Amino acid sequence: MGFSEETNLVLDPDATAGRASALEAKPDAFLVDLSIIIPVFNEESRIIETITSLADYLQQQGENYEIIISDDGSRDGGPEQVKEWFGAAEPVRLLRERQHQGKGAAVRRGVLAARGDVIIFMDADLSYPVETIGFCLDCLQEFDIVIGSRNLPESGIEITPPPLRRLAGPVFKALVRRLALPGFTDTQCGFKGFRSAAAHEIFLSCEVNGFAFDVEVLALAQKFGYRITEVPVRLVVDSSDSHINLTTDPLRMIADIIRIRRRVMAKANVECRMSND
Repeated sequence: MGFSEETNLVLDPDATAGRASALEAKPDAFLVDLSIIIPVFNEESRIIETITSLADYLQQQGENYEIIISDDGSRDGGPEQVKEWFGAAEPVRLLRERQHQGKGAAVRRGVLAARGDVIIFMDADLSYPVETIGFCLDCLQEFDIVIGSRNLPESGIEITPPPLRRLAGPVFKALVRRLALPGFTDTQCGFKGFRSAAAHEIFLSCEVNGFAFDVEVLALAQKFGYRITEVPVRLVVDSSDSHINLTTDPLRMIADIIRIRRRVMAKANVECRMSND
């Protein structure tokens, strides 16, 4: 598999449903065991090192893999660097969206284009050591979805979280648990792994483009009855707050959580009525 670039992928439900069907119909020669999705927005300073580190680790493990860089309308030179460094010799795919839509949209775009039996998304700063991938793959032998948690007793935090995280994190967690998604210690960890069928079903139903997309993903996963487990992770880098707009994003995240709650409750009410008929 060589380098490829795809631009302006369509995200409407009919189009993505067709893409998922087409992927399922592809012969084994076009499939890989593992797809790694990296959502990026203006990550010029680190993206080449990130891809190289991932590729080195996955090759050492003997994985049949692809790395999908889902670029969300970057205005820097990151996408061009990826094209220049990883020509025909690397299993790297670059998906480019010309307009900045949000991390949720970038992750969704990458997941729905993925060809792996297992799909993992992680942040461009490699917040968690690459070895976390191997642990996730082991857990996916038993579960449909594996989500990293920074709040389990076995988790390790090797850096001081940014001020925004220390201030807003507990408030956001309380809102998530009360309004939409009880039962998880950490919905916002940027490391999550899925079996392919679960990933495609969930992300085909997702609508949230912003930072609250993780909540929607997990709420839908629960709704669909998938087996989910949280695993401890070791946080070694954290630049996740660097793209948050303090003026608009917190209010947008709260609005998204309320919308997620309404959607999930509406689906539950419809199914309840159908089962009673």
